[in-house]
Amino acid sequence: MALGKRCTCAPSNWFVVHRKCSYSAFNGYRYAPSLSSAVRCRKCGAAWRTKAWYVETLPDRPPY
Repeated sequence: MALGKRCTCAPSNWFVVHRKCSYSAFNGYRYAPSLSSAVRCRKCGAAWRTKAWYVETLPDRPPY
């Protein structure tokens, strides 16, 4: 995962990894509701968390 890398790919390459939740070390890596979602680009591998409106239009993570 390329954290900190800016994605300039088309939004059609983006998908939601965690929708409106987080799994942080502060919570023992358990589910915690959140206002932000984790997004990732399947082309360049960039990952980020955002509260942006476009998250609602993105698909969920594809199955492995």
